[in-house]
Amino acid sequence: MHRTLALLLALLLTLSFCCGCGDDENVIKGAGHSFSYTLVGNPDTLDPQLAENDSAMTVLTNLFEGLLVLDANGALQNGVAESYQISEDQKRYVFQLRQDSYWYQAFGDEPDEEKTFGKAAAVAVTAHDFEFAFRRLFDFNYDAPNAAAFSCLANARKILDHSLSPSQLGVKAISDYELEFTLDYPNSGFLLLLTSCAALPCNQAYFESTKGRYGLDEESIIGNGSFSMNRWLYDEYGKYNVIQLTRNLLNHQVERVLPTDLNFFIEKTDADAAKIFTNGVADCYVSTQNTLINSANYHAESAYSLTLGLIANPDSHFANENVLGAMAMTLDRSVFPDCEPDIQPACGILPPAVRLLNKSCRELIADSAYQTYDPPEADRLYHKALRKLRIPELEEGKILVCAGMMDYTVLHDVIQSWGSELDLHFSIEEVPEREYQARIASGDYVLALYAVTGAYHDATAVLERFLSDDNLRCSERAAVRRLLERAASAPELKDCVELYRQAESLLLSDYCFIPLFYKQRYLICKDGVSDVVFNPFSGQVAFSQAKYYKP
Repeated sequence: MHRTLALLLALLLTLSFCCGCGDDENVIKGAGHSFSYTLVGNPDTLDPQLAENDSAMTVLTNLFEGLLVLDANGALQNGVAESYQISEDQKRYVFQLRQDSYWYQAFGDEPDEEKTFGKAAAVAVTAHDFEFAFRRLFDFNYDAPNAAAFSCLANARKILDHSLSPSQLGVKAISDYELEFTLDYPNSGFLLLLTSCAALPCNQAYFESTKGRYGLDEESIIGNGSFSMNRWLYDEYGKYNVIQLTRNLLNHQVERVLPTDLNFFIEKTDADAAKIFTNGVADCYVSTQNTLINSANYHAESAYSLTLGLIANPDSHFANENVLGAMAMTLDRSVFPDCEPDIQPACGILPPAVRLLNKSCRELIADSAYQTYDPPEADRLYHKALRKLRIPELEEGKILVCAGMMDYTVLHDVIQSWGSELDLHFSIEEVPEREYQARIASGDYVLALYAVTGAYHDATAVLERFLSDDNLRCSERAAVRRLLERAASAPELKDCVELYRQAESLLLSDYCFIPLFYKQRYLICKDGVSDVVFNPFSGQVAFSQAKYYKP
């Protein structure tokens, strides 16, 4: 009852934003709607350079606009950038910025004309805002989680090693509307990197005015995107938790923002989000579950953007490389149950939605090449491990799984092979999402089914997870990093593909992650909702052109 009342209150609060917007529907069918969506968990921060969790990324996608953006098909489009040029050696990028992109802060009771960043002030986004953002990204005081992804920038590695100052990073505002990036080495994925939240701009004057509160509360957030912060209410023990965004009125005049406002309800679990959606309160729902996709009341889009595989606690016997090797070699994925369209058997790490030159990576790097079914060799490795561990046999193992990720019946079928081939026995321990995340973080598991993906449809974005994720304990990180750097600078696609194949093979031979399934992620919308832009890798949704029209 409390939650229902809270949601109704949130909807009532949005009415104040809808006045005068009714004319939109006379021009564009479905415009002028107040959209609602549920975040699972409160954003850790709405500071783009420091944000990490999925909730933050979705809010930031709607609050900010970067130099480049991804459209609904995953194609690069100009954002704040008007145009750009790349040098012949692919180590210098020069961007010309639009002069009609504006910072805007709607929060507060004072009239717009009195605000430093209000409608009347019309503070434009400049190249200096991007230069300052990148300086912050590499600032020693912040230890930004995504700085290493931009290690291709000139001097970035030396700055990360504290050998140079962040002021020497290869990012420079040549003028107010001209921005230069200099790279230490070519990186074919650099433009995609610029679509990430870490590359969003930051206005120095506003940042300094917040006195250390930037991105932490509703009074200390400013955006340059389609929407602006209006309200952020969160109490871990309370029932009414919501983030409300309203149109950025300045940018709305340049490129029309179709919704009047956004209401992000903040809940604790995916089950809570599903309930709010099925009760008709939210317009969209992002999930790995496919239970709703066949309903006549909804429509869905999806992609195989996740790879699910086993990881082992390093303190358990199962973390022995010969045990893991034996387990990998007893998996005949050609006889895995056919569970399409939700999951597919996985031999590799890169999920099929990763694209190389507009083709699925699995078309260019055959998944079957990684099939290592070899029971005799598995038996040899297993007994070698027992001798090294000085034990007669391994205890029954528990596989920790996240509730609702998939239908685990197929996993029961798969683990039978370990019993028949190696006399290894497992049970599945299914726990709620919050408990799953907490236990992974604390190391309270023996084996776990773990999801690997990237921020977007790029092979490097996925494979770099093994360089940054402490749960993926790869012993070959240095070699993998070198291969990814070579792939980024490879002049020919065939060379790039071969280097990705080598990196993937190296990770698989390390057995830090045993892939089992490629998994779909879904955007499910109620009937009449259209043009919500969905990133199936990060799970982000963007609403600037979203419409709701039901005849």
